[in-house]
Amino acid sequence: MTPDQRLVAAVRDSDEAEVARALADGADPDAAAGPSRGSVLAEAVSWAVFRPGPAALATLRMLLAAGASPGSGAEAPLVTAVMRAAAPAVLRVLLAYGADADQRRSDGVPAIVVAARRGDHAAVDVLLEAGADVDARDPLGRTALMHAVERDERRVVAVLLLAGADAEAVSDDGMTASRLARGWQRQNVQFMLGERHAGLDDVPIVRTAVRVTPTGVRVAGDPRAFDLLASAVDRALDDLGDDEWQTRTGTDAATARALATRLRDEVVPAANASWHQLDVTADELAAARSALVELAYGTTRTLPAGISGLEIVDLLHELHRQLGRH
Repeated sequence: MTPDQRLVAAVRDSDEAEVARALADGADPDAAAGPSRGSVLAEAVSWAVFRPGPAALATLRMLLAAGASPGSGAEAPLVTAVMRAAAPAVLRVLLAYGADADQRRSDGVPAIVVAARRGDHAAVDVLLEAGADVDARDPLGRTALMHAVERDERRVVAVLLLAGADAEAVSDDGMTASRLARGWQRQNVQFMLGERHAGLDDVPIVRTAVRVTPTGVRVAGDPRAFDLLASAVDRALDDLGDDEWQTRTGTDAATARALATRLRDEVVPAANASWHQLDVTADELAAARSALVELAYGTTRTLPAGISGLEIVDLLHELHRQLGRH
């Protein structure tokens, strides 16, 4: 193989010793990784994402130290890394070797906005630590905060606000972060932005995001987990009573009781897998979540046997994460 071919192969193997030998033998640090594959530097960024490890990071450092560049017409490595949800360590290496924290994508969107739209609060934090403009605007005049608010990315919103993001900035189409929060009826974000009251107002806005609302989900786990959820629903219902349950949770008590029965009686083994599963509606899922909220933070103090209050909190957090809540 030629030195260039050896370099590409070594990058894919995260073989830092062979990368060093190939470079010493005259390999071009700007070599192409193959047809339609881009530069070897882009390849190194990709492997640091898809097969992360110390050797992949060391390989990336060696290429950058050798002066590797992304190649003509390619996205900047920092933008590529953000778009591929690279770990913060990858971003820090690129920034340490001169990447611009205010780097823009080829369409003019700042890297910090790309990260915010993807909900990558760690990448946003790394870019800000490296000096990125917290209020950098995309071609529509929208900031990272506006995009994070629209997508209900609360961890990103928190990072940006703590860094001093301007919540009153106005986009080219007249939108502000607060107006976007009201238009999407994101009450928690409204409070984060400093509003004292938040309701379900019908506020017209110009949207750049699409909301997907599942009407049903498949719940998977071991039988004990289903028994636990059933017990949580029963315990919260018994403690509150049907009327108080409906008032506090906004969900139907009959739906909640039927769910508890289904969680005990209708769970089936998954085909070709070791877990059990049950398909539930969005209303049933809301009832299960409400029961966990009541047990974790409400007035119910008697928990189902075999589980602690902190374990209920952990279970609720995991459910929220999978539902895209924070």
